[in-house]
Amino acid sequence: MIHTLNRNYVLAPFHVLMSNCQNNVLMGLRIVQTLEKFPDPTPEELHFFQLSFAGPPTDLSRARQHFKNWVLAKGFGDIQKCIRATLERLFIFRTVELKIKANEKFDIGACEKELWRRARQPGYPVLVDKINSLFGEPLRYQDELDSFNNARNCLEHENGVVTEKRCTNPEKNKLVIHGTRFKMFFKTAQAEVPAELGKPGPRNSPLMLGAEEFQIEFGIGQLLEISLKQFIDILNTCV
Repeated sequence: MIHTLNRNYVLAPFHVLMSNCQNNVLMGLRIVQTLEKFPDPTPEELHFFQLSFAGPPTDLSRARQHFKNWVLAKGFGDIQKCIRATLERLFIFRTVELKIKANEKFDIGACEKELWRRARQPGYPVLVDKINSLFGEPLRYQDELDSFNNARNCLEHENGVVTEKRCTNPEKNKLVIHGTRFKMFFKTAQAEVPAELGKPGPRNSPLMLGAEEFQIEFGIGQLLEISLKQFIDILNTCV
């Protein structure tokens, strides 16, 4: 029997998971930006008793910041889950591909089941090492993904306040998030002119789509403030 592998298998869940992450985070951050007072109770809440652990919140600014931290932590967590799911499938696909190339005889159903077990057991770094061993060169963007995960840890375990433990620069005094984002620009004979919404570009200059590296830095004691635009840039790194 001839086995034909479909490379779309690897990315099958990626776009759905990443789209859900983007939509959920954007909705949360938009709510944060537009919220000017505490929401009134819903009609459902008015019909049952509630247990309150600390009484209703009274500081809108503080509550808004806590909610934003929670949204961002969930967003970074969803990115990690999305990448993990994709890497698990890549491990399975590549292992089966190499078996076929080596003309091994095997039950593909039983093999896939065993590979799923092996893919889901190890921690993330071990899974990455396993995948790297199956290719001639290591996976790209691991440093960027590690910086995203470090930001998530800061939001979840340090309440979004940068501590020395979360600092990633050599001096251990800054938390640095870095990645690659899309950029649109007009190409002239002399330079690249950034494209701006609603503003015409230089005459007879083509509009181009490219990429550029970015980094966001936070010092010790600083709050991990990430804007809606910055989170979109972070998502772009994963595409």
